[in-house]
Amino acid sequence: MYTRRMGRVLILAAAVWAATEAGASQKRVATGEVFQLDTVLARADLWAAPLEVIGRDLNEGGFYWLDAQKNALRGGERVKLSFLKQEVWEAQLQLASNRAARMDLSLYNRGDAGDLTPAAFNSLLGRTQAALSNWTGVAGAMLPDQPGAMRSKVQRMAWQKPPSRLELEWSFTKQQIVKGKQVDYRAEFIRLKLLPAAGSNAAPPRVGAPAAAKAGRTAAELKTHVRTEEGGDVFVANVPMVDQGDKGYCAAAVTARVMRYYGLDFDEHQAAQAAGTKSKGGTNSGSLIDGLKQIAIKNSLRVVVLDQVEIPRLVTDYNRVAATAKKGKVSMGTGHVIDVDKIYGDMEGELLRTVRTKRKDEVNRFRTDILKNIETGIPVIWGVYLGLVPEKFLTPQTKGGHMRMIIGLNKKTDEVLFSDTWGAGHELKRMSLSDAVTITRGLYVVKPNSL
Repeated sequence: MYTRRMGRVLILAAAVWAATEAGASQKRVATGEVFQLDTVLARADLWAAPLEVIGRDLNEGGFYWLDAQKNALRGGERVKLSFLKQEVWEAQLQLASNRAARMDLSLYNRGDAGDLTPAAFNSLLGRTQAALSNWTGVAGAMLPDQPGAMRSKVQRMAWQKPPSRLELEWSFTKQQIVKGKQVDYRAEFIRLKLLPAAGSNAAPPRVGAPAAAKAGRTAAELKTHVRTEEGGDVFVANVPMVDQGDKGYCAAAVTARVMRYYGLDFDEHQAAQAAGTKSKGGTNSGSLIDGLKQIAIKNSLRVVVLDQVEIPRLVTDYNRVAATAKKGKVSMGTGHVIDVDKIYGDMEGELLRTVRTKRKDEVNRFRTDILKNIETGIPVIWGVYLGLVPEKFLTPQTKGGHMRMIIGLNKKTDEVLFSDTWGAGHELKRMSLSDAVTITRGLYVVKPNSL
């Protein structure tokens, strides 16, 4: 049901936003061929040449537009990439004025590469640092640490190789006790940023989300991102796209999109660290809220829970409707932890629609809360269960718990406008209000403390 009351912690612990195995993302092409980025990134005109020049090389490496706005190119999904004889799991080239502005390389992350022991992580890090020193011909310089998630830090080193400045960043989560629970060691990420070096002729890089200016923190600044069209659409424009790739990182990717919208230099692997996202994919919903709060509080933001479905109430109401329709009931199970995904998976979409839409005041509140935030310039984080209602363009995931973003509403048709973290083609999609209410498991917003 749509309610402002929070469900029990026991239930939240069982709700996981993740791609199911059957709904895994498109796989990297297993051709055996590897595209070497070394030559491209060593070009003297890397930051000055028109995109058409650099793009010819990147096209060969399987790079493609990240979204319809064509402000970034993504690689690593269709063709294997390497740099300095090391695998690159993902590469993203950010653009400004038809020029390269910044290249980000993921040299390790748990979601793509799996877990590493401390020894293996340190060995990989050491080899990476040595390779960069050898390639640039200079020793790396340590930079100040930045605060990270889970009481950790992001460590940094920098090199210069004209026309570029290279910044290596890495993080791991220490073994620790958090809120009375044991947190084991986790290797998190190693990433490399290439930027125009100081004094080069290239335009300065646009950090964070190159597709848009910072959303800002005041009501007036956020309002500039709201678009209203004659057909009735009201939506938040300029929300950066993050493609979660071949992993169940929907919650982490949505978090990264929100933070980038607010102008933060933030990626999905930082979000995964904060929320404790599993290397195989999947984020516990309780941990997600805790992770969001960790990130938000450090950036003068706050998290507001608009809706969290109460599972016992939902099951009771569903079984009452199912009995009337002479359909099968669903069970809460007998264990101490409720399997929310199994409960939703056992439900029939049409029966659930009847349950979720019969209380008109709750449906109206759902609509009002969405519109209120959208008209303020704040996108809504949307937890859903896929497979209960028909959807177009429902790939790569077709069923199971999922996190997406509501970016608008059509006032005339009551269609919900939303976006998935699957790259180009998923920036703006539509669904009827009744369908949206039916599949909703939770609604959240991250907003400035001043609002």
